[in-house]
Amino acid sequence: MLGEKSDNLCFANVLPSSVIDSSFVLIPPSSFTADFTKPFQLRKYSSDKKRKLYIWYKNGLSVIDVPLPSKKEMCQFTLKPITDTVIRFCKNIECEDKDIESVHVYSINGNKIAGSTSVQHLLLRGNFKLRINDHTYIVEVPSSTDFIAGIKMDSDIMQNFDDLRSVVASLYDIMNVEEFKAFRERVLIEEYENVKAELKPLIQAKSEIDVICKKRAQRILWLTLSAMGFQGGFLARLTWEYSWDVMEPITYFATYATLIASFAYYLYTNQYYNYNDHKRRAMTLYFHKKAAKNNFDISRFNELQSLANSLKHDLKRLQDPLYQHLPATKLASLLRKSEKMRDTDSIKETN
Repeated sequence: MLGEKSDNLCFANVLPSSVIDSSFVLIPPSSFTADFTKPFQLRKYSSDKKRKLYIWYKNGLSVIDVPLPSKKEMCQFTLKPITDTVIRFCKNIECEDKDIESVHVYSINGNKIAGSTSVQHLLLRGNFKLRINDHTYIVEVPSSTDFIAGIKMDSDIMQNFDDLRSVVASLYDIMNVEEFKAFRERVLIEEYENVKAELKPLIQAKSEIDVICKKRAQRILWLTLSAMGFQGGFLARLTWEYSWDVMEPITYFATYATLIASFAYYLYTNQYYNYNDHKRRAMTLYFHKKAAKNNFDISRFNELQSLANSLKHDLKRLQDPLYQHLPATKLASLLRKSEKMRDTDSIKETN
């Protein structure tokens, strides 16, 4: 046994010191009874966890095989250059294995790549690092011109497809808008004619009442002028009959009484005394009395007037050249709004 140990030690001493380091472990044969003339087995344990992954081009898309830690198998992922992003690629890897806690993408220099970066830009940058938990993998991207040209070609195709889709959508909207506009204009004209037909007798009745109210308000103004003239003449006659010393206090109190009357008018009407406002107020008061006497529905007249103005505005806007290419959604919203107005009017009529 002593000789065997010495032989082992001698063999170990034969190895150079540069070979025997922390990276190598001396492993003897499985049985010490074997022939010791055979060299010891040497196994190297690497502490570097970095591995290489490869991306290749398949059916017009980029494909990569990523190892899953818990399942200990490779999972193939398809990268869509246009629609996929880095964060979506990382999320897809996390969904495949529950033991994966974090997935990040770094550049070769070690800078973290933002999750909003598109896969197309990531692949055009070249090689990058993929870190899954504590393991870092170097992903090699083919740098051939065919690969990059394929990605750019897909980008151009998608861009052309988007342009074509927008053109088709515009044509579809325009074709439907013209048909919808014709239908909408016909409906608005029909509604406007119905409203005008209902408004016509009310407008005639209102015109007759307005004429009567204007005449009455004008008579009130003439009566006011007559009263003021009579007051002036009466005070002048008293001044002629009596001395000015007697009439001066009377005229003062008459003027002050007029001031009190104007202030009382303000308290009653909440507006200053103005001849135009006074005439308009007299006309309005008499109009309401006359309308109640003649069974004239003022609220219904106002509703029909507002509805007619709204329909007229919609027709004008629909026929305006600036609104010739409105989207169908906008016109549909206008149609729904007008339908709500008609429903409200019908409810009020039933009430």
